[in-house]
Amino acid sequence: MTSQTGNVVTTTDLEGGVVEVAISRPDVRNALNEETALALNEALARVADDPSVRCVILRGEGSAFCAGADLAEFEKADARPASERLATLFLPALKSLMAMEKPVIAAVSGAAAGIGVSYVLASDMVVMGRSAYLKLAFINIGLIPDGGACWHLARKLGHAQAFEMAALATPIDAERCQALGLANRVVEDDEVVAQARELAHQLVVQSPKALAATKRALREAAGLSLDDTLRLEGELQDQCKATDDFKARVAAFRQSRRR
Repeated sequence: MTSQTGNVVTTTDLEGGVVEVAISRPDVRNALNEETALALNEALARVADDPSVRCVILRGEGSAFCAGADLAEFEKADARPASERLATLFLPALKSLMAMEKPVIAAVSGAAAGIGVSYVLASDMVVMGRSAYLKLAFINIGLIPDGGACWHLARKLGHAQAFEMAALATPIDAERCQALGLANRVVEDDEVVAQARELAHQLVVQSPKALAATKRALREAAGLSLDDTLRLEGELQDQCKATDDFKARVAAFRQSRRR
């Protein structure tokens, strides 16, 4: 089943609880105007709250993942501070990607630029086509990276690599993204969506509770001490062990060992 949100974001249900959310403005390389940003917020909030959804694939229609904010719109007079505009238009979707209790795979074809990079960084896994790249182009118009890009990159790359990427607007191609730990898979351009779907179907056979707990533990560990991380892991482990799914999987494992 496919649904439209304002004709700019498409949500498609695939088998096994996998859902694709696609930005659908291919004529402008999926640049985010206000309508699209709000539609993406709504679509991701909806799949986050839907218990039938087990995994989410985020992608763009056409030749690009997302070219960033639509400057043709945002150059217009806007009395709102940048912080308010970010909080209204972009942060809800970015927080949904990180907080939802299901894995998110970014399927990146072509360019992910500006705020588009932030959506990639907020995802749990990343598949990139060989010609795809990430580019923080903010400095070219006198701005800094936003949408949490600074937080993600400082932790994933360290200061020197993150600073170069942001201060020189250096495009990071798919192979280097994988080498730097920003991408999980690099595949031929026409295989990006298929590879993302394959990964999604590998994920959905895992325990939903364990996947959610793993995502939470890894997300929170970056800001916790070792002792606090150990405590969180223990609490989440107890929650997983209390599920019928855990008991069934242990029983199946024991049965397989007897063969």
